[in-house]
Amino acid sequence: MKIKNLNEFDYELKTVGFTIIENFISADKCNLIKKLVEYELDNYEECLSERSKLDRYHLHDLVCKYTEVAKLLEDKNLDQLLARLLGKSWIMYAFTGSSCPPHSTNYGGRIHVDSPRLIDNYPTNIGVLWALDDFTYENGGTRVLPASHHSNILPDKEYFDKHSQQVECKKGSLIIFNARVVHSTGFNSTDNWRHAITMNACRAYMKQRMDWVRFIPSSIIDELNGTAKRIIGYDTRLPKNLEEFFLPEEQRLYKPNQG
Repeated sequence: MKIKNLNEFDYELKTVGFTIIENFISADKCNLIKKLVEYELDNYEECLSERSKLDRYHLHDLVCKYTEVAKLLEDKNLDQLLARLLGKSWIMYAFTGSSCPPHSTNYGGRIHVDSPRLIDNYPTNIGVLWALDDFTYENGGTRVLPASHHSNILPDKEYFDKHSQQVECKKGSLIIFNARVVHSTGFNSTDNWRHAITMNACRAYMKQRMDWVRFIPSSIIDELNGTAKRIIGYDTRLPKNLEEFFLPEEQRLYKPNQG
């Protein structure tokens, strides 16, 4: 893996709102994680809610089931790149599989953004996407509207279809994007699935989508390094009583200087 020039990285995130880093994870790792994703999709059980049905191809608990998936959070290069955008104590808001079935799309196919906040020169959320398959025009990949993170207006479908850009990249690539960039999953016109893993990263003081510290079992947590544990939220836990609140500094659940 070759990390691109950091000035180029900063410029692309600032201007067009996204960048691609090729060969971020190996083909073997992609294949291993794909097998886990495919197993979970085959055994998916819908809840009673409509959202559960809409999210049929978005797996929200992969990081809670597989150490191999959770170890994506240990990557020091990923940590350093996101620290440039969100501060060194950034954490994980959401972590989700994103699979596009043959001759269809998924819930991500709507035109949307992944963060409701627009603050000039201060991103609060960054999207990360690990491509487990090649992203092509034919298999849906993902479509983005370049530089749309500078506006609080969500375009209509006609404008988006005309001006958006198909992101194409090789299997194993990492896509990093400002979560305010307008995007959508494309339509998969092939006979094969298109798989990816996505993460929404946020600033350390923000509330996460899930209580990951309690959601992810200790059997997985115990296999992870300190960086992954911080990203999961172990340095931003809240005390549940005064005994925890008055712990010695080195034992406090909420570490100081978290953004």
